[in-house]
Amino acid sequence: MLKNKWVKFSLVLFLLPLVCILVTYNKLPAQVATHFDFSGTPNGYMDKFLGLYGLWGFMLVLHIFCTFMTFKDPKKSNIPDIGLRIILMICPVICLMVTLVIITYSLGYRFDISLIVNIVIGLIFIILGNYLPKIKRNYTIGIRTSWALNSDENWSRTHRFAGYVFVVTGMLYLILSMLGYMYIGLGILLISSLLCFGYSYSLYRKGI
Repeated sequence: MLKNKWVKFSLVLFLLPLVCILVTYNKLPAQVATHFDFSGTPNGYMDKFLGLYGLWGFMLVLHIFCTFMTFKDPKKSNIPDIGLRIILMICPVICLMVTLVIITYSLGYRFDISLIVNIVIGLIFIILGNYLPKIKRNYTIGIRTSWALNSDENWSRTHRFAGYVFVVTGMLYLILSMLGYMYIGLGILLISSLLCFGYSYSLYRKGI
């Protein structure tokens, strides 16, 4: 696992948020905002040590666990290289983004946090939608319903369907969230997930 260059790169990425914390730590207030509501207003605070170093340590442990489980997947060979890279980038990128948000807000810089989060969510769905149809059956990434995992045909059809659904969902979410209809956007995210699960089950009922 550690011989993989992308695993090494993902671990190196964790140094970026750590450096940001070390450089700015003494300039930050004792309590930092760690949770924000849908309008971007902070509604949760923590001691800066736990809020920053605690977050960094948690994300690092989570990343190591997810990486270990991915490489132990008996069908790992079915995960395309781009899929593996996406998996390995999730935790370090989220850790860096959240760390930067906490630090910049605590230093007095104000920006629309909810807009940034919504753009990231929408783009994630669009990116996943483009790659889901290319993923073969595995136990790590994809629409892992019991029906899809037991049938290559079910898996293939479900992920082709999910690819279209995710791209459309991501685009709608971006538009609705920018217009201020975040709750409708969240509802669409939920509906899209249910559609994918329902489609997989309908194929199973047909014997696929």
